[in-house]
Amino acid sequence: MAAAQAGVTAPTTSAPTHRIINVGRVSAGLALNTLDKVPTKKEVFESTQSVKVIGKKQMETAGPAGGAGQALAVAPGVNTQTDSPAGGSRSTISINGMKTGWSSAAGNGNDGTVMVTFDGVPMVDPAYGVWGSPEVPQMSMIKGIAVTYGPGYPVNRWFNNIGGSINFLPLQPTAKAGASIGGYYGSFNTRGIHFNVRTGNIDGWSAILAGGMTSAGNYLTGYGFNNPSNNYAYYAKVIKRFHGGHFSFGAYAARGVAYRPVGIPVSPNSNVTINGVNPNSGNVNPGPIYSQQTTGFYTTLPYSIYWKEAFNTSYILYSKFYDHLSRNLTLHNLLWYRHGSREHLHYDNYGYNNSVLNQYYLAKSDTYGDKLYFTDRLPWNTVSFGGYFLNNKYNSLLEFYNPTQVAGTINGAPVYGSLAVPSADAHSSYMYMTDLAAFIQDDIQPVRNVRITPGLRVVTFNTNFVNNYAAQFPVNVANSIGSSGDKQPNSSTNFTDVEPSIGANWQITPNVAVYANYSTAYKAPAGATGTYAHDLASSLKPQSSSQYQFGVKAYVPHDGLLNRASFGANYYHLNDTNELIAVPVESHLYSEFASGSSTFSGVNLYFEDDPLYNIHIFSNLSFEKAVYSNYVNPHGVSYDGLPVSNVPAQTANIGAYYQWYHAGVVYEPRIWWQYTGAQNIYNNNTGAPTNQKLPAFGIWNAALRVNIGHQYLFAGLHKLSVNVNVLNLLNKQYNSFQYISSGGYYGVSGQMLADPGMPRAVYVSLEGHFA
Repeated sequence: MAAAQAGVTAPTTSAPTHRIINVGRVSAGLALNTLDKVPTKKEVFESTQSVKVIGKKQMETAGPAGGAGQALAVAPGVNTQTDSPAGGSRSTISINGMKTGWSSAAGNGNDGTVMVTFDGVPMVDPAYGVWGSPEVPQMSMIKGIAVTYGPGYPVNRWFNNIGGSINFLPLQPTAKAGASIGGYYGSFNTRGIHFNVRTGNIDGWSAILAGGMTSAGNYLTGYGFNNPSNNYAYYAKVIKRFHGGHFSFGAYAARGVAYRPVGIPVSPNSNVTINGVNPNSGNVNPGPIYSQQTTGFYTTLPYSIYWKEAFNTSYILYSKFYDHLSRNLTLHNLLWYRHGSREHLHYDNYGYNNSVLNQYYLAKSDTYGDKLYFTDRLPWNTVSFGGYFLNNKYNSLLEFYNPTQVAGTINGAPVYGSLAVPSADAHSSYMYMTDLAAFIQDDIQPVRNVRITPGLRVVTFNTNFVNNYAAQFPVNVANSIGSSGDKQPNSSTNFTDVEPSIGANWQITPNVAVYANYSTAYKAPAGATGTYAHDLASSLKPQSSSQYQFGVKAYVPHDGLLNRASFGANYYHLNDTNELIAVPVESHLYSEFASGSSTFSGVNLYFEDDPLYNIHIFSNLSFEKAVYSNYVNPHGVSYDGLPVSNVPAQTANIGAYYQWYHAGVVYEPRIWWQYTGAQNIYNNNTGAPTNQKLPAFGIWNAALRVNIGHQYLFAGLHKLSVNVNVLNLLNKQYNSFQYISSGGYYGVSGQMLADPGMPRAVYVSLEGHFA
């Protein structure tokens, strides 16, 4: 890792005082670095972990407007679900069934179990543990994505890697100056622009500035309202290189805003119309019966009846330092700060909860930390050791009110609901967290073709919960208006756990290796302030996982039709324990919590090759079984043995790119297919998983890029690209998510609600590259 970070090669010979012995490839003996660089195919092949790198070619399958959620779908074992064509909308993302992100997904018992980083810096709130995909809405500035299956090496872990990790590595400063700018337009009035400018090397300094913005409508429209979204992201980084190392400063800002429609009834019910009910009488308002079958597959409620606008923001400042302290000892340091916020404006005039006509939600998180470690090259092995600390302040505010309804009286006078005096439930709390970790990661290569990577990490999670309801809403408390959603008093918890891990890789030939690994990992109790507000602190435990994997890898630089070819197949088995599963109650004001433990097992396969100089092919395939070994709903009913919801039994994709050169112009047609297998749905009405299934679906996509050479362009413009993308080529109609409602939205319990997948979408983009 150190050599890769510094861009130099460490010494490969033993010190003169040692006798000459075969110590294997000590110069390469470093645990695979997934946080500071895009791992090469060779580095992945030599590692003891399961890692998938998504490069620029495969990221393009997301289309020009797609964000992080869409780009991740091409990795094996990764499933994504979103309800918008652009990156400003939130997505649910799972790695081998372990999840992060928000969408409309009910019953996600494993949410917040995947770590997400930007250039190695955590983007996840330590208190909540869940990442929002609008934090990375612009893929043009991303160089590559490293997906790690399972906890991974201790040296690469942060505070919630129990199910896996995703690192978005942005474009880096380059030795040569250059720039690019592009824009696109397409279906649903989607339009955007992006750019990057690189200074090149100037007396050892180099910098990059990149950014982009997008606005879009939605394929989900409600009687003239197109549920729009918009997003932006900007990134800057400066690196100073010196003999033996470098230091850098980086900054990143991103914001995504999207209207999020509520799930659409799949089948008609005479009690559910587009006009809701009379809140006073409870009678159904006349109007068209609302469902996919009656009012349209992609039709949402009118804006006058329901809307929800979600804002996601992330600001990051960080500095990295790397130095060779001696011939064999290197120092690595990361200092960072992140501010994140999530905000909801919500209007629900359907009629069943008149006191909660309006909702306001704001969660703010401020986190800073430092990670320091050393890497020491010894004669027989390479050891990395160090640790990190972080402090986090998390504030959560949630209010429900109706400004047209009397909430109560103050000094005998009626007062109407407002943000200052919420008329229904409200919640205000703080959480203060300090996380500490110390680790040691060894990389032993006793012979040239064998690598063994034992590791050990000790983690500590310190949490203080503050019930702030009385201080936030003194008028409500003094006049008995509304009620508090914070049911528990101030509390604190302190957990310390030990995480052992080990891996091995044996290259049975120069191009084929078998490998295996085992690891355990912990994270603080899920759910942030909601968990501590509803449950006794004494009942909470860290969520934990234990996983083993074994498989085979191959990497062939060049041999006939195999060129830069990589292949992998592995079996995994993961146990996730001490889960807290949020179950929305009928009024949809708050969630209760089910508890459980689940087991995930399956097989992942991938293949990538350039069989000819002008052909690129890729394929990924996964099979998975996920069951609850233990599940108890909020009412104490056990559902042990049922399948985990929202985990496809299979996922697959396959694609091919072809290049044809003619008269200074390169034509590149592309085609790919994305398949998502059947998945079990969740029942909000019973607060439990089910055996009912969402049907499988497969989507064909195609694109054509035309690269015009510099001989046809003006001086300075090195290349001009024109690209046409057609997503969902055959315009397949399908639902990407379904669940059984408890009746909170439409007043009918047991009704199936769905999020439709995107219909056919066409985008045209133009990009210029300047040398």
